[in-house]
Amino acid sequence: MRKVQLGLRENAGLFSILVLMSAFVGAMVGFERSLLPELTKNWSVSEMEATLIMVAVFGLSKAIANLFTGKLIAEIGRKRTLLLGWAMALQAPLLLLHSADSALIIAANIALGLSQGFTWSTTVIMKIDIVGLKHRGTAMGLNESAGYVAVGASAAFAAYYAESTGLIAPILYTAIGIVFIAFLFAVFVIPETLPWVALEAKQHVESSLNENKKSVFYATTFGDPSLRTITWAGVVNNANDGILWAVLPSLLLASGESLTTVGILTGIHASIWGLGQLFTGPLSNKGNIRRLLMWGMIMQGMALIGIRNFPLLWLPYIVLGFGTAMVYPTFLVGISNHSHPNWRPQALSTYRFWRDMGYVFGALIGYIALQMNAPEAAFIGIAALTLLSGGIFRYSTLK
Repeated sequence: MRKVQLGLRENAGLFSILVLMSAFVGAMVGFERSLLPELTKNWSVSEMEATLIMVAVFGLSKAIANLFTGKLIAEIGRKRTLLLGWAMALQAPLLLLHSADSALIIAANIALGLSQGFTWSTTVIMKIDIVGLKHRGTAMGLNESAGYVAVGASAAFAAYYAESTGLIAPILYTAIGIVFIAFLFAVFVIPETLPWVALEAKQHVESSLNENKKSVFYATTFGDPSLRTITWAGVVNNANDGILWAVLPSLLLASGESLTTVGILTGIHASIWGLGQLFTGPLSNKGNIRRLLMWGMIMQGMALIGIRNFPLLWLPYIVLGFGTAMVYPTFLVGISNHSHPNWRPQALSTYRFWRDMGYVFGALIGYIALQMNAPEAAFIGIAALTLLSGGIFRYSTLK
């Protein structure tokens, strides 16, 4: 029987498997990002409009899944929620293998978004369950690093393979293989982590917050100053990622750049974002949460301005990736540190709901800019919002 104790080293084996699961989740997103232009090239709308639709649909479905993850975890447990997520993930490549119809492509995108919400949220919560407070930042850095390095690597691979061979099916079969491996791990290796939650709860004072979904949702969104500030910065962060995802590839392709170039630049951003968290995650263990979030958002804002002006220089992508690396694990640590173990899954689910709604807001900003016949303006708008968000952290009382 597995001994229940909190800590990163004490749970190294289980933690490593959960990190691998995050990498699997990230790989599925990377495939999606690189294949979108190819999948939607025959649609009746423009390529950029098609991508904006796909990003918005993905963000909305993932956000909804995130919101319900906390409720599902409370009702059926973490392990079963994880299995549900991987069962949904399987639908995306299966649908894409059998039809190029736009409705089925959108359905596959919805399935992928729902699976992302359930799988990534659940693995994050399970890692937080087992490591305890002391190494939470390190744990989130490792988690997010694995996920986004996988996004970058799979995006670059998929773009190169699709362009060099003209084939998409082998990429989709690879995705199916990943789902089956992840499902086997979830069934036979990964335990339910509630015993770790009970152990940590004994170390906390009783929470004054009424532990129902409505009050946790309100506290995370509006009520608690620390939770609220982090949550809305997360919205802005994913809005700028949504614009980068939806608008920039179309601009590059329209200017004559290759799909491989788009995949490489996506890979640079995602890989720096992922690898950087190996260093920024542990920093949040030392009480640097406010400064990490402030400077991370400011770096992102400046990089977005640089990308708008010099889309093929690598430096802005590196700066943007590292700025995102500063905030991404820190958001999760901040939410976790300001919530009780008994209602932490609901707080994290609420934060991740709003954060992934950022993709929808980003797509909306991109659409408005497109209707104004000035898609580059989307970068100006989101850069301003990102810089403003960084400034808000300067005057927050977040610890």
